[in-house]
Amino acid sequence: MTSLHTLQPLSPSLAPALALPADAVRKARLERLAESAHYALLRRLAPAIRHDMAGALQPISMVAAMLEKRLQKPNPDFLALTKNVNSVNALAREASLSCMELISWLSPKSDESTPIHTGIANAIALVTTDLSFKGFTLVNQTQAMDAAVTVRTNVLRGLFMAALLTMTDRHKGPAQVLLGAEACGDNLVLRITLEPAECDELPDPQPGYRCLDWDDVQALADAESAVLVLSPGRVELRCRFE
Repeated sequence: MTSLHTLQPLSPSLAPALALPADAVRKARLERLAESAHYALLRRLAPAIRHDMAGALQPISMVAAMLEKRLQKPNPDFLALTKNVNSVNALAREASLSCMELISWLSPKSDESTPIHTGIANAIALVTTDLSFKGFTLVNQTQAMDAAVTVRTNVLRGLFMAALLTMTDRHKGPAQVLLGAEACGDNLVLRITLEPAECDELPDPQPGYRCLDWDDVQALADAESAVLVLSPGRVELRCRFE
């Protein structure tokens, strides 16, 4: 009788059938690297997502507290109470939409596309406040892009944001960050240019997350079949048109 804890040698006749092709092994490895980079990015974005969710929900609690105080009066003003209830309902609907939009960062729809300027504006809105505290000014220079030129939301919320945060997290000191885009043949080129600014040195607190590195960005670029081009003070992401 064979023990369950005893490993038996693999039959030579089965080994070729269980061996994976080199291409399949490489593909699986790239997918794991991209998944790891994606979770590292989400961990980096988590404080901003939490902050925006709290901001969406806070007005509801404020109006609810006012409603509770008015209900405790000997002769409540029912007209005012009705207005408060309507306000709570409206704020709850707005908060629900805002929170659903924030949750979509966890898993954007793979087939969803957006105009370049609008997409970049929506993406950087999540981190503008956080980066401003660190001395960075984000400038979206894509206003001139044709609204008909679109990019997948996955690219902006994944690869583009990872490149932006990797660049800013690695830079010490304040800077202006220029965000641009250009159509080059069959490709869409997204550019992030960092221009250091003269200013008093800002505190550099120890982050509570694993900082992204360029290997993470490269893994996300590979997953999107994009080309990552690094040069001093600049990042280019060359993506295929949708």
